[in-house]
Parts: sequence; C-alpha cells; structure tokens
Amino acid sequence: MAAREVVAFLEDTGLKCWISLRDVPPGQNYQEAIVKAIEKATGMVFLFSEFSAKSGEITKELSIGGSINVPVFPLRLSPITPSGALRYELATRQWVDFFPDRDQALGKLADTIKSVIDAPAGEANAALPARLPAAATARMAAKPAPAKSRAKPRAPIVAPGSQDFEVIRALLARHIGPMAKVFVEKAATQARTADEFCERLATHVTATSDRAAFLNAVRARLAAKA
Repeated sequence: MAAREVVAFLEDTGLKCWISLRDVPPGQNYQEAIVKAIEKATGMVFLFSEFSAKSGEITKELSIGGSINVPVFPLRLSPITPSGALRYELATRQWVDFFPDRDQALGKLADTIKSVIDAPAGEANAALPARLPAAATARMAAKPAPAKSRAKPRAPIVAPGSQDFEVIRALLARHIGPMAKVFVEKAATQARTADEFCERLATHVTATSDRAAFLNAVRARLAAKA
C-alpha cells in the first residue's frame, strides 16, 4: 500500500514512475522486467521496511543498481535498523523517514529527486543531500532516462540463443537465478574482450570461491569455442 501511495504522490508532482506491481505486463518475465527498469532509470526510490530488510530479491536489486551507479532515494517506512546485507549497503547513507509526517516526508522526497535528476551531469552529486547514496535499488524507478546515442554495435562475445550463451547463462543462473540471462546478454554486447566479458559476469557471484570456479568454467567454455 505504501508503494502505491508513494507512486501516486510522485506522479502528482510530475515525476514519471515505474513500479513492478503495476507496470509488468501479464506473461512478461517479472525479474527481467525489473532489471531492465533499473537499467533505464535515472533514479530509484528504495522502500525500507521489515519486509524489504528480509528480502533476498531486494539484495539482488541493490547489486544491480550499484553496478550502474543509479542514484537512490531511501524512504524508511518504519523505525527499524538495517541488518545483514542491507546494513552494509545503508550504513553510510541518509534516508527520509516516512513517519511521523507522511506528507512532509513525501514532499522532501519529491524535492530531492527533482534536484538530482534535473541537475546538469556535473552537478548531480552536489544536489544530493549529505550521505545520500550514489547507488542502490528498489521496485520503483523514478523517471526513466532519455535514450542515449550509442556507438555502432560490435559483434557480441557470445550470440544470444547460441549453445555457448545457454551454457554460460546456466552457469551464472546457479548463483543468481533467472536474471542471469539479462546479465549475459548485456555483458556479451558491451564487453570488448572475452576477459572483460568474464569479469563482468563474475561481479554477480558473491562468494570468492564460487566466483573463481565460475570464472574458470566460463573461460574454459570460451577457450573451447575459440
């Protein structure tokens, strides 16, 4: 309910929002839709609550947002303290409290978002309040970024749908689930070399021992391909 309330308020102020429970069409892969929304967003509102504090999916979304430096605007829904992975992510970050005055909190949130996303590129960080994070995640993304001009695309390291792609996707999916497909597609397109491709994917594997094994497996697959 709080998420819908926040969205309604922000959109009333002119901020275009994306929220999964409203904007993921029936039949579409839910996790892929969230990843793509995060990648297109110019800012994200993180609703910090008892539920999100225990959600493994939220931790994954934090990792995605952090990897692409999307500004985050944490909104704490109740007087709780972060723990575990969220404690690490939010330890040095300032949030807006949704209580005791919701209207005041939402007004402050909207003003902060506008000051950041409307600021020139060189002034965006200066517009952030003290300790506001440079990256995090949420299930609500404020104002999708305008399309950017791109350089002429190069051939991907592995072609989507190929046997190599599916093998590498499966290797990564063991660690992060269905979102692996999105990350492999992105890395295959953006990486300039096979080594860069492997390193990009390895950042999504948390445990050091698992990361080393994953890198060895992917490199072996690419070497066999060559």
